[in-house]
Amino acid sequence: MTQRPVPQAVEPVGSAWPPAADRSLVMLARNASRVELELIRRWAAELDAQVHTAAADAVAAATRADATIVPVRVTWTGPEPAGDPPTGLRTAVSRIVRLPQPVAVRERVQSRALDRDPQRARILIGAPATCGELRMRWAERELDPKALDLDSAAAFAAFVERQADIVLGMAERRLLGDRFRAPLAIVEELLNNRDFVRRAEELAVRIGRNPESVLADCKTYLDEMASAEKRWAIDAWAAWARSLHSRSYDLDIDRAQLDRLRELSTRHPMVFLPTHKSNLDPYVMASITYENGLPHNHVLGGINMMFWPLSVMFKRIGAVGIRRSFRDNAVYRFVLGRYLGFLVAKRFNLEFYVEGTRSRTGKLLPPMMGLLNYLADAVEEQGLGEVLLIPTAIVYDLLHEAGETTAESRGAVKQAEGIRWMMHFVKQQRQGHLGEVHVRFGEPINIRDALHTYLAQPATPPADAAELATRSRLARSKVAFELCTRINRATMVTAPALVTFALLGAADRALTLPEVRAVVAPILEFALSRDVHLDRATRELDADEGVLRTLTKLVDNDVAERFDGGPDPVYRIGPDQELIAAFYRNATVHIFVDRAILELAFLHVAAHGGGMIAAWRETRRLRDLLKFEFFFSEKDEFRQDLLTELRRIEPDEARWEKFEDIGAELAERGPLVAQRALRSFVESYAVVAEYLVAAGPVAVEAKAAATECLGLGRQFQLQRRVTSSEAISMHLFGNGFALAANRNLLGAGSAVLERRIEFAAELDDVLARLERINQHELARLDRAREALRAKHLTAHQNSPDGTAVTTGADR
Repeated sequence: MTQRPVPQAVEPVGSAWPPAADRSLVMLARNASRVELELIRRWAAELDAQVHTAAADAVAAATRADATIVPVRVTWTGPEPAGDPPTGLRTAVSRIVRLPQPVAVRERVQSRALDRDPQRARILIGAPATCGELRMRWAERELDPKALDLDSAAAFAAFVERQADIVLGMAERRLLGDRFRAPLAIVEELLNNRDFVRRAEELAVRIGRNPESVLADCKTYLDEMASAEKRWAIDAWAAWARSLHSRSYDLDIDRAQLDRLRELSTRHPMVFLPTHKSNLDPYVMASITYENGLPHNHVLGGINMMFWPLSVMFKRIGAVGIRRSFRDNAVYRFVLGRYLGFLVAKRFNLEFYVEGTRSRTGKLLPPMMGLLNYLADAVEEQGLGEVLLIPTAIVYDLLHEAGETTAESRGAVKQAEGIRWMMHFVKQQRQGHLGEVHVRFGEPINIRDALHTYLAQPATPPADAAELATRSRLARSKVAFELCTRINRATMVTAPALVTFALLGAADRALTLPEVRAVVAPILEFALSRDVHLDRATRELDADEGVLRTLTKLVDNDVAERFDGGPDPVYRIGPDQELIAAFYRNATVHIFVDRAILELAFLHVAAHGGGMIAAWRETRRLRDLLKFEFFFSEKDEFRQDLLTELRRIEPDEARWEKFEDIGAELAERGPLVAQRALRSFVESYAVVAEYLVAAGPVAVEAKAAATECLGLGRQFQLQRRVTSSEAISMHLFGNGFALAANRNLLGAGSAVLERRIEFAAELDDVLARLERINQHELARLDRAREALRAKHLTAHQNSPDGTAVTTGADR
């Protein structure tokens, strides 16, 4: 039988290779199969080197002072070129030599693979080190085995094994790319780390527990969190992710942004913080990172998603399941913080959702500070360098699960995750093509530099530790809000978002296609004049064909309804569709908020006078009223944003003194957006305010009250005190009660009741202005309808035979 050729070796970078001829070489080939060991031994024979499969034997063989231990491993490439993204699940599974199998089966498969294509095997060479160098590292980093009554030789051998795995992982990445970068032996690495054990013992003293029991809990929690990535699993998962979302969506990404992220990933650990509107989000992110050569992200999510059989894969692809509640578990909090610190210190990328949960309203939610706080702790405690936060905006044209998601705003019970839930979710994704999923990345934030900047404000040093802690919390909150602001800036404005924004302001009127276009046109012009991302379908809304395509998509997916019984089809958002239409509108509602606040300020000045001074005071009050719904810039920057918007309305600054005149002119020429952008939020808050007033001078528990507001909101809708069912939402009520708590309106007492009445009156005033804006826009719609009629009459009169043929679309 012909002897197989010796595989090509992948040499270590930064090390002299091969070493000098007079050096003794000891090859460490752990976990090699019989086929792999034969290849390694034949290769090592050419270097006159010994081969051992156990670290203890390799250490014992390296008796000379200059004896060098060289970690080696055989790696296998797939039938297609290494690193090519799989196009389907079958392709990934076909890379069978990577799958965990019984030894005998694996060896037969490997032998056949070599017979077919000997080039599929490569010998990886890890960075070599002498026993003396390894012992120095061991002494510096790890615990003294004698103090723990451990066998020194066995402890050192275990350390050598971990170091070998690390350098071999680096060698493998050079061959296969960064997408397979994974930490190894995390639990052992942390539990044997001097600093980790010291801090755990200090924690034990603070909480009054035995250090041994605390360390035992640390091991339990680390075993629960720590992943053990495998190449075959990452391959298979990427293929599964692609197959799951590709049936419903085309992936829209910015290649220039990805090129920049690839370059940054070679120098910095990155923490991706995507918006979270769908359970598809992590699958979309997995496809993007894998198919574009980015390191695989460690995805931090709720442990509720770690159900069988997904839990088997999640551990092997870097997913980290985090318990939902651990506020009172100091040891768990300690372990989670050290684990995150370990990952970013070793330059592994993370991914988690800053909102903490999926948005049920379609709008970016206020940031949950938990994981960001742990990350900030790690950066500060371990003196980490440039850890980059990557704002990530994921926007879907439409979503199969949007109906179920928005139903939870009305009190529907969320289905528990499990096999049945997963089968339903997969089936949903096969129900038809919905358009595109748009992924954009905002400007990165260096968390260390951002924290230092905010901590330095004000310039005076903190008076004591309590003030320093307060400043630190504030600095972290500012980083989180800046992150959310950058996410909003990166968010794609989609055609369904703009069309639902337009239709939701039509006061339940059904509109013909030309009327829809007449309403959409000024809103599209508004978006085009801003520094926002617009996709191709949105830009096509300037023509009937583009508007009709979007309307058809909305009707087909039960977001809008069409009536065909008359001479012309008409479209509207039905009463039962308002909440789901608002879900899509809210994805981009933030781009209209500054303009909406100015419109309300114009009306305030028109009613009360006071000019610019009164206007700016009113904008600050509205900013405070809406701060739990939208991410506003710092006060000075917010003022500059409004000035920029005011210049768009009236470029001649000399006329700003006549603020009332500018507002009147704007009302005539439009467009006005406040009623579309803000009315549902203010109406929802008004329901909360009326509930608080009706409760009298007694304390109110917010969570229970939010549920009770569902009935009150429905009553107000029947009484036409609430104009849209989208305002009847537990999530909006929740923000309303958060605002009430911020204003100290949830306590008891007659003084509290008086402030509640003032709060309700404030909201009534804003709603009255929104209704005036609504009437202006409805009048504009009537004028547009009259203009269309006049156009058709002129066409009829100018036709040669006195008749004009018009299509339904023309009419």
